[in-house]
Amino acid sequence: MKVGLIGFARSGKTTVFNSITGAHAEVGAYGNRDANVAVIKVPDERVDRLSEIFQLKKKVYAEIEFIDIAPAEGMDEDRVLDGAALTVLKSADALTHVVRAFKNDNVMHPRGKVDPVRDVLAMEEELQLIDLIQIEKRIERLEKEHRKDQEYDLLLRCREHLEAGKPLRSLDLSSREELLLRSFSLLSQKPVMLLCNCGDDGLGEEDPAGLSETAAKLGLDFITLCGSLEMEVNGLPEEERAAFREELGMGEGSRTRFIQFAYTMLGLISFLTSGERETHAWTIRKGDRAVDAAGVIHSDIKRGFIRAETVAYDDFIEAGSMAKAKEKGKVRLEGKEYVVQDGDMILFRFNV
Repeated sequence: MKVGLIGFARSGKTTVFNSITGAHAEVGAYGNRDANVAVIKVPDERVDRLSEIFQLKKKVYAEIEFIDIAPAEGMDEDRVLDGAALTVLKSADALTHVVRAFKNDNVMHPRGKVDPVRDVLAMEEELQLIDLIQIEKRIERLEKEHRKDQEYDLLLRCREHLEAGKPLRSLDLSSREELLLRSFSLLSQKPVMLLCNCGDDGLGEEDPAGLSETAAKLGLDFITLCGSLEMEVNGLPEEERAAFREELGMGEGSRTRFIQFAYTMLGLISFLTSGERETHAWTIRKGDRAVDAAGVIHSDIKRGFIRAETVAYDDFIEAGSMAKAKEKGKVRLEGKEYVVQDGDMILFRFNV
């Protein structure tokens, strides 16, 4: 999964990036203009346990790649994303809008004062405007080519939806239409999560920025953390972090909280494989079929899919071995249409 971090200048976006990834990107109003990129591994006790059972040294965890987009230069205060940022964001699976809720007289907000609700609405408007411009250009081209097909009709609906001030992620689409639209990499179609970057005075509060009502109207979920404190904790020796977090009432670490939040919001699950060399966690969307899961590993496995030998992780652990799980009837042979469940251990049979 690839997540793009977006937000107004001086929102603490790079601080949040560092706190989640453990990176040491330059922080400050006039930091590096290049996008910061970091990959984190998703902790999974199931991978650890299976590696012990099968005596496999190599463990491959699911990964999340974070891209911290640099703020636009030479643009008015109501714009955030320039051409360079848009190019990078097209490949993102989801966007995280880091919303400033902390006050600091030494770090002036580019729009004069801190107003989280205003910033959320402004970002939504910008994403929709970017998509509207792209769709308008495509419609014009199709009209010049005299192509008024399914794509043309879909884009007309999208234009109408955007002109009504609604993001494309809220447009009712068939699976075929959604797939067609996804090829355009439109930003307001991507899942968006709000990350409220509060000050230490907001610790322990569920909604220190007053975003609940706005988020509900926009159909967005949000998470709150204090980026500066989280980054400070990450700079401590690992054995001291838990005590420091407990003393300040910070709860779980930002990385753990964000991963849990993202997986739930995006409807992600993991299935597991244990081969001759490694135990591997693979990320798919809830509701994906066995043949789709096979394609995540390799296109040849999807193309030559025969069946999936499947056992639930908990059933396998309870049985103690694959042989005993088979004796108890816990190992099943599933076809292409089987809907994969979180924690399924799968061995794919295929022929190419």
